[in-house]
Amino acid sequence: MKRTLQFSSLLFAGLIAAGVSAAYAQNNADTVSSHVLAGAFPAPPKGAGPGKLTMMHLPHGAVQVVSFGQAGTPAGNSFYVAADSSNQQLFVPTVEGVTNILDLRTGKLIRHFNSIPGGRVAIVSPDHNTVYVLSGKALAAYSTSDDTLRFQVAVGGNAMAFNTDGSHLYIGGNMNKTIADIDPATGHTLQEIPIGHTGDLAWAHGVLFSADIKSGVMSAYKPETNHIYRMATNEVDPDFTYSKIPAATAGFMQLAVSPDQNTVYAAGFSGHILRFSAADPTYLGQVKVSGGKTGPNKLSGLAMMPNAGQAITTIENRRESVVVNLHTGKVLKRMPNVASNRWVLAH
Repeated sequence: MKRTLQFSSLLFAGLIAAGVSAAYAQNNADTVSSHVLAGAFPAPPKGAGPGKLTMMHLPHGAVQVVSFGQAGTPAGNSFYVAADSSNQQLFVPTVEGVTNILDLRTGKLIRHFNSIPGGRVAIVSPDHNTVYVLSGKALAAYSTSDDTLRFQVAVGGNAMAFNTDGSHLYIGGNMNKTIADIDPATGHTLQEIPIGHTGDLAWAHGVLFSADIKSGVMSAYKPETNHIYRMATNEVDPDFTYSKIPAATAGFMQLAVSPDQNTVYAAGFSGHILRFSAADPTYLGQVKVSGGKTGPNKLSGLAMMPNAGQAITTIENRRESVVVNLHTGKVLKRMPNVASNRWVLAH
């Protein structure tokens, strides 16, 4: 089942709550857009999930809520979907061990294949030939054309990132003591980078960024010089525990990179978006997301918008997502009942 809504750029908040006719909505969903923003609904690290994801077609704004697996089962639990813009496909890995492939334009199921159990994180290689599925215990690579398993290795985690040319795949995890530098062609570990406890990874301007959700330290590894920069921030909850992340008052969540690759942003459970320079790794400060509502704004998912200086972020405790001005933190648009811990923007 697929539910589709339509909103305009000026009446975003009002129209998102109002349904439109099925025929009108489907026509808009089928329109080819320049960008597609996708993200699975929030789900726990293990067990059952809601089986739904959001696809937002930009710039015209058609929003689809798509079912990818049975709600209330492990088949409905996904965390980090992967977009293949070249082949117009969206890979949705699930805890059950099934990866669903959806049409990036329509949200319709193309096919599915058996993948590693517990694998709910995916990424597509820069050459669009391989999709990598990650669980807490293993990494598996599959052909994007025929789903053939290319290799499986005992390297687990919850975050992945490629370097620019796709010659290195980096694997990190909240429970990992190091980041594994993987040869994406073979799965062999090239080196272990001494950066631990990775909540999310991002590659920008020749530098690998790793966010430590617990310590509030952003680490940046520069392969060219083999140097690690460690940047302390105020994004710290002294009572933080991995077993009760939703209760935290601070902590890094998703990372996002500016289109020019010069800046890395981090969503924080404190309600701030933090900014880091990639050219010369330094912490540049933070901006508070101000939406006019009382109480905390626990930010999780984060992605750059096509409009310069804007991003979308999920306010997890409010079960909504908002478009914000990255310079002022002002909320420009709201999306009630739309949320994801990890947004992916496909061009």
